Amino acid sequence: MIVKSNATRLHGLNRSFLQLLVISMAIFVIICVWAPYSESDLAFGSLYENLLVSTSVSESEFLTYDDLITGFSIKYPPDWERAQHIDESITFIAPKESNSDIFPAGLGIIFRKVASNESLSYITQTQLNTLKNLYPDINILESFDTTFVGHPAHKIVFTATDNTSHLRKAMQIWFKTDTKTYLITYKADVEKFPQYLPTIEKMLNSFYTSK
Repeated sequence: MIVKSNATRLHGLNRSFLQLLVISMAIFVIICVWAPYSESDLAFGSLYENLLVSTSVSESEFLTYDDLITGFSIKYPPDWERAQHIDESITFIAPKESNSDIFPAGLGIIFRKVASNESLSYITQTQLNTLKNLYPDINILESFDTTFVGHPAHKIVFTATDNTSHLRKAMQIWFKTDTKTYLITYKADVEKFPQYLPTIEKMLNSFYTSK
């Protein structure tokens, strides 16, 4: 009953933020030809239905999340909601600032296996093209190759209107190891994006992959 209650609360907090993650997950499924997914697996509601754990804690220091299955770890603020899903994605959602704060900021991580010969440039081009097709009003503010945790990566910052007619700002970083692809997404209201960015940067600086 506790898990059900927490999942219900998380549903209200995460809806707009997880929309972008589901879309991004669909994009990565397209390029990860090693394992096809059914259309129902990519449905918007599947992230809520597959919810395993929602955790809210009150310690004063950052907590460490270790994903033993996919082999990464990350630190996150103790008052942020953490949600794990059976598709191996994870989200961290900032606390609501007020009752009117319907769509709080958050960070999500998606992991997929890929063929070893799948290039980062191909992944990048596919991701960028799909985002442009999905969001007609997308405004790409930054898009450049970089390095993340020792791996070649690509970073993009953009604004776009979601399906609730709200303008959002997002930052995505994707990188590839030998046969693994990670997509990290930070999303917030445009005016609150800079407010949470220092926290997000601390989280990203703590990110670690074992392989």
